[in-house]
Amino acid sequence: MPLILRRLALSLFLVLFFSLSWLALWTISLHLTQNSQQATLLLPQGLRLALLILLPRRYWPALLLAEGAILLWLNNQQLLNAPLMLILPCLSLLPAWCTQRLWYRYHHYWQRLSLLLAAISANALLYGLLAGPWITAPISQTLLTCFTGGVLLVPFLYLIHTYLKQQLVATMPAPHPLTPQIRTSLLLWCSLFFTIGICVQVAIAPEMERLLLIFIFLPNVLMAYLFGWQGGVLAALFGSILITLTRQAGGAFQDSRELELFLSTQALLGIGLGIAISRQQQLAQKLQRYRQQLERELAAKRHLMERLVATEEETRKGIARELHDEIGQNITAIQIQAMLVNRSATAPATRLAAEQIDALSQRIHHTTRTLLRQLRPPVLEEMAFDKALSHLANEFAFAEQGIDFHLDYQLPVPPSDKTLVSTLYRVAQESLNNISKHACASHVRLRLTQNDRMITLEIRDNGQGMPPQASSGFGLLGIEERVHALGGDWQLQRRNGTRVIVNFPTKLNETPS
Repeated sequence: MPLILRRLALSLFLVLFFSLSWLALWTISLHLTQNSQQATLLLPQGLRLALLILLPRRYWPALLLAEGAILLWLNNQQLLNAPLMLILPCLSLLPAWCTQRLWYRYHHYWQRLSLLLAAISANALLYGLLAGPWITAPISQTLLTCFTGGVLLVPFLYLIHTYLKQQLVATMPAPHPLTPQIRTSLLLWCSLFFTIGICVQVAIAPEMERLLLIFIFLPNVLMAYLFGWQGGVLAALFGSILITLTRQAGGAFQDSRELELFLSTQALLGIGLGIAISRQQQLAQKLQRYRQQLERELAAKRHLMERLVATEEETRKGIARELHDEIGQNITAIQIQAMLVNRSATAPATRLAAEQIDALSQRIHHTTRTLLRQLRPPVLEEMAFDKALSHLANEFAFAEQGIDFHLDYQLPVPPSDKTLVSTLYRVAQESLNNISKHACASHVRLRLTQNDRMITLEIRDNGQGMPPQASSGFGLLGIEERVHALGGDWQLQRRNGTRVIVNFPTKLNETPS
């Protein structure tokens, strides 16, 4: 029972509001067109079409009955001598019904505005084709009148409907509203443009009034640019008021057809520009969200790779510890046993076997020490980074091989990130190892610089070049994986020797520019 009473109260309020608005708009239209039939087809028809589309169908009978009563009263008062006008409101039911069927399939404002424009055009065609032959005005005039009234009021009432809906659901969470919020500045700018237009209208000479109409389009462009479709719709309505005042003040239009053509043109201009600009703004916002999402994903991926690199270093340290504690002790025990056998043995063959066991154990011990240095360079924890690089170069004994090695260390402050220091060291280690084994070079240069938040490691030689499939030790593939994991980039040049260039951000959480 309360629901029925509530709907009845809403219906009565709607009938009252619609009746008063309809009569006010009919009076304005009659003043503009000087024709009662055309006045009915201008602004009141746009009001009816908008409400039929935006309101639930249960309110349609109330609207049609209210308009029928008004038309009957106008006919009895001989203000509208056309009984046919009593049934014409029913023609708007078909485009309104079709629009409502498609309304909730589209959620974006520009899609719904396009749907409204299609409904306005279909409604005008129905009036022109079905009612045009029975109306005193030409069919083209009927089409233009219906279209002008619809394009002026339907988008505007959709804007008001959107605003009221936003106010009702303001307390509900809406992280990504499909329709932009209406701002107070929108109304302020519209009022400012309207006031400026009125002042210019009053001040300009009568012979310049036609030139004034050109400047009426400028607020449409500015409002559409500043506020999108909402600005375009409001500018269209305010521009219509300004054009009407212009005509009434100085007679800038010769007849109602010229006025309606100009009104519909400037309304379509504002709405079209607003839709286009808002659509571009929406696409830009989407691209911005996608870019931010991609940056977050890349940052998460980089953080994961940094953790993987750090985990790899910890694993290397664990393996090195096991090699040192287990294999190192066993090799030492084998050497001691071989020495004891050699001392106590009397047969030459036994002594020879003991010496071979001792030699093999020494080779295994040397290989194990080399693996330990590769797995866990102790110099990184025992000395400064520049000294560690010098120590690394000394391990390859370039001077004994007749190779001139030069270290050009230009970092103002050593890197604070242990993962970055470890990676720089391993890249240098792998590169120098490849040079020592394959390059046959006479000059090697290692250069480390920092510029614009980037650290650059450059290693070059004048040898015969690195083999295409060189993958010993840490390996080129390992270099590439680590460099990319830490957000860096690298280049490998094999012309006139070999040149390796690696760039890293000084802070691993920054994206290199």
